Amino acid sequence: MRRILQVAALMGLVMLCVCARTGAQGSTKGSGTPVEGTVEATGKLVKVMAVGAETTGWAIQFEDEVSFRGKGTHSIEVEGDAKKFEKLENKKVTAKGTVVHRSGVETKDRMVFVVQKIKEWRAPQADRPSSY
Repeated sequence: MRRILQVAALMGLVMLCVCARTGAQGSTKGSGTPVEGTVEATGKLVKVMAVGAETTGWAIQFEDEVSFRGKGTHSIEVEGDAKKFEKLENKKVTAKGTVVHRSGVETKDRMVFVVQKIKEWRAPQADRPSSY
């Protein structure tokens, strides 16, 4: 009986350690390695889906390829206020925030744009038609 309790306690300890390590590797809000300082991005805000749920659910699609630390991309995942994102879905937006690295099971390393401010994009005054 004593041996069974010792084995059960050992298994519980191992499971606790594994769970703690797995939780530390997850992609919780605010975690990640910052890539650079505050950046500004302009593009179309769209909903996205991925196998295994390794996504924030939102991305900004750029008209032209953009480079972050030497990696060219046409879109980047964004994280922030989902209610604001829903109001701006499929619209051209300008967002300010930081780019961080996140890791997961399926996607080992990906960049996520953590949005601090976001607003609908407006053409500069000189580029607007007179009826704008």
